[in-house]
Amino acid sequence: MTISPILPVYSPVNINFSHGKGIYLYDVDGERYVDFHSGIAVSSLGHANSRLISTLKLQGEKLWHISNTYNIPAANNFAEKLINNSFADTVFFSNSGSEAVECGLKIARIYQKRKRQ
Repeated sequence: MTISPILPVYSPVNINFSHGKGIYLYDVDGERYVDFHSGIAVSSLGHANSRLISTLKLQGEKLWHISNTYNIPAANNFAEKLINNSFADTVFFSNSGSEAVECGLKIARIYQKRKRQ
């Protein structure tokens, strides 16, 4: 019996993609597929977008990551844009869906607690 090096929690389709461009994925034989799986991570931004690649390279040469425990002017500017173009009064940037759900639960609890007072 051969054991897969990847935990078998999915049943992967036997297609080996070599690259992507825009909404398309290409397999090792050059066959083109529309990427309908764009909900995972940032894949909805498309593949090999030249503007995104340029922006990531530029930022990667400056700072890759700064903790939210520091003041981040670019994050503050982006938060203000979100607030000015939405219903929100404030925003919370998280790095995962789990963290976002946890924040949502905490906000709901605080709201309900204050409502009862």
